[in-house]
Amino acid sequence: MRKLLSILFVSLFAITSYAQHYGILVNGKTYFAAEYRGKDSMTGEYDEYLAHVKVSSGDYLQLYNAEAKDKWVVELDTYSVAGFTKGDDRYTTSVTGCYDFYIKLKWESDQLYIGPGSNCGDGEDVDDIYLGSVPHECEGVLMQAFYNESYDPKSPGVSEYGDTKWKTLSAQAGEIGSYFDYVWLPPSAYGDGAGYHPKQYSNQNSNWGTRAELEELIGALHANNCKVVADVVINHCAGWSSWCDFPEMDFGEYGVFHPDETYICKNDEVNAEWNKPTPENPGSGECWGKASGNNDDGENWDGARDWSHDNVYVQEMFIAYLKWMRNVMKYDGFRYDKGDGFNNWHHYNYNKHARPEIAFMECYKGTDDIWWRIADSNYDLMGLDFDLKWHVFNSIAGWDYSRGRGDCIMSRGNGRHSVTFIESHDWFLRPDNENEFGGRGNSMKPELKARLMQANALLLSMPGVPCVFYPHWKKYKEDLKPMIVARKWAGVHSESEVKDEYATATGYQATVVGHNGWLILCLGDKANKQGFGPDYQLAASNYSTMEGHNESFEIWVNSSKPKPMDVEEVESDAQSVKSIKFMQNGQLFIRCSGHVFDATGRRVK
Repeated sequence: MRKLLSILFVSLFAITSYAQHYGILVNGKTYFAAEYRGKDSMTGEYDEYLAHVKVSSGDYLQLYNAEAKDKWVVELDTYSVAGFTKGDDRYTTSVTGCYDFYIKLKWESDQLYIGPGSNCGDGEDVDDIYLGSVPHECEGVLMQAFYNESYDPKSPGVSEYGDTKWKTLSAQAGEIGSYFDYVWLPPSAYGDGAGYHPKQYSNQNSNWGTRAELEELIGALHANNCKVVADVVINHCAGWSSWCDFPEMDFGEYGVFHPDETYICKNDEVNAEWNKPTPENPGSGECWGKASGNNDDGENWDGARDWSHDNVYVQEMFIAYLKWMRNVMKYDGFRYDKGDGFNNWHHYNYNKHARPEIAFMECYKGTDDIWWRIADSNYDLMGLDFDLKWHVFNSIAGWDYSRGRGDCIMSRGNGRHSVTFIESHDWFLRPDNENEFGGRGNSMKPELKARLMQANALLLSMPGVPCVFYPHWKKYKEDLKPMIVARKWAGVHSESEVKDEYATATGYQATVVGHNGWLILCLGDKANKQGFGPDYQLAASNYSTMEGHNESFEIWVNSSKPKPMDVEEVESDAQSVKSIKFMQNGQLFIRCSGHVFDATGRRVK
């Protein structure tokens, strides 16, 4: 068993200089992230507090350090409630109920206090425990089910890839659900163009189709065991007929709102001196100088009005909106547009009220910037892994594999918080943007197919939650299907361990550890058809050369049960075989060995 003091806290200075992030693992899953309460200057103790944690008889608990990825057991305080028994590497429970956990991180010893949960079961936000918005060891594969202006029949590419209006996607729900676990839809609120300048959040009639068609699509995807992710644009909005007039936002039982200038950041460009109306320039007209919210607590978007998220009324409006999207429109998760547009603490606040099953943000920045923003969200957020996109753009598209996986959230061992991708609507078919895979307008050219398939093979073999781009699927689905099947066969998940075994300019090879077995990815000259012995099967491959470059790839899988990477963290079968049946939202689920399965045996958590 790992010892907290010997590994993490070498000195009092080390404690004060290295911020930690703690949680309680229930059956191996982090259901709650602890809130840092600070240091007691008199005793040198550090406090962490978790409220309303529900446990059932037979569950096991461990303390978890998300930064160091350590799990350990500490002594229960003598005043704790009965029913928690210490084992070799965990506490097992014989009680059922809701409890508060109070963690004392001391210089000489560490203690875990447990008491009856305060107000547990009272109030709408503690009726069901919040599981967090970042899935643990997620095996899911995501599809971005739209591209630039794919709502418009006149848009470039629609003739080749088809539109992605709600009715069009509904017809494909069966096939999509056979391979994908999540579908990311474009903004569905009424607004301009694709929806990235929303005007009325409660109006779900958009250029993508009517609200009824959207509800039909969500229902069809759910019927095919596919979760639906909403693209929510809550950093900014467009005015109804001027810079500062906004319509009523009616979210039914969750509230009706009438936003005005007080909801908009006072340092928004609507108030800028250069926008002051003059006889020669109308500027922002009668709206000039009226925005009176707090200053923007993120980065400004100058194309529309920025909401003042520090304003309590703005927070109430978006809590109502996101609850309404979850419970009325039946979305399962959120993709936050312009995730650096406001302080990321707000993401955590909105998530804990709306309780999405998955939440990730767009932050068009480097890995360091994205990661500290994730930390600011109380680690309750994933990020689109932009540095992986740029790595693939600069390396694989340029026949260079020497940097392996590159430097990104996923390759730094934080795959749980990474949504990996290689192309998206922000670049594809954009005449003003050269950052499309392979350069402006080149990603879907026939001569680039082999390298594009290499890029997708990397994407679908690695940790993180991989996001497949709709045009790639539409044109090359028969090439992509075996890659997805191989990933699921081996049980590769968001937190899978990767062993980089070979990386040169001409080839790359890595072994990835899944829940069910191993996956080996070979790119370039490592794809040589030689195989890895009788236990491995070739699941997906393509062999191609161009201009003297090897553009081949192979994915091999071994479906035998992997051995634990760390013997100290092995879980006893005797302690993890107990299964518990429970009902949620009218559906039967089974919890067994730290995982949740539906009635058909399909793993959902």
